[in-house]
Amino acid sequence: MNDQAKSVGTSDKMKAKDFITLGIFTVLFFAVVMVCIFASAATVVTFAFGSAIAALPGGIIYMLMRAKVPKAWSILLSGVVIGLIEFLIGAGWAVAVGFIAGAIIAELLARIGHYKSFWLNTIGYSVYMMFFALGTYLPMVIMSGYVDDMSTSNGVSAEYLTELHSFMNGTMVAIIAIVTFVAGIIGALIAKGVFKKHFQKAGIV
Repeated sequence: MNDQAKSVGTSDKMKAKDFITLGIFTVLFFAVVMVCIFASAATVVTFAFGSAIAALPGGIIYMLMRAKVPKAWSILLSGVVIGLIEFLIGAGWAVAVGFIAGAIIAELLARIGHYKSFWLNTIGYSVYMMFFALGTYLPMVIMSGYVDDMSTSNGVSAEYLTELHSFMNGTMVAIIAIVTFVAGIIGALIAKGVFKKHFQKAGIV
């Protein structure tokens, strides 16, 4: 077996301790993202950039998770779990699909770099958060009725929704996606600066 095969082969199979570590970081990541989203909901403008705000601290947790569990399918597994939780708590199927689709792309990008490339992991994370943003905000433009029904059932006022719809459009969604992508890169760079030794130990360069 050559080195490339080994890099994505048996050595990358997850063990019990990897599942535990991944679970801890997944819960922590989900909690931080949700806190940022709920806090940003104070105003329509800040809520619109909630995903970008969440991408900053989220990047630290995500990249540290990559250093601790640089194993095949770990990104996808984490993304699927978060997507399912989002769906179950009433965030809607579009948010769940966004998380899972983003996780698939992030997993593929990480695999190209044999889970050791900092920049491929970083781009993957940024895509992951960008798809979360699209799953969150795009339905407000193309499925407003669905969003209104879901939001009303979750206790969002009609006045807030009216203001949100007046602010949100296709151009704004594109801006949000781009800003979230950039915020993801910044979050990953912060993580590398803070946890440099962890990345070096994991061989992520």
